[in-house]
Amino acid sequence: MSEIRLDLRVDGKKKTFTQDFVPFKKALDYTEQEAKLFKQDKSGKDTQPTALEIAQFRADFVAGLFDDADLTGDVILDGLDTENKDIIMDIIFYRVLGYERTPEEINDPKE
Repeated sequence: MSEIRLDLRVDGKKKTFTQDFVPFKKALDYTEQEAKLFKQDKSGKDTQPTALEIAQFRADFVAGLFDDADLTGDVILDGLDTENKDIIMDIIFYRVLGYERTPEEINDPKE
């Protein structure tokens, strides 16, 4: 099992959060909950969530993967450096949903 690791700035100090177990049910929960963000209005027209709503949902979801009750979606959004913002989707795609990285992604020097 691969460990999830988040290095965040909390109260001005670096804090590392780790989690080594993610139940399979979390993968099912993610797909179901994200689908609910995309709704239809009363006229049947599809509506899109805002970028902020999606980011908050994803940060809250990732926080919910950890046993540490101090980790919340807001802690992630406030403590994650913009250079590392892709870690949220990396956790969701590669740890929760089980996607595999392509050879190009594995050899990408920015990783």
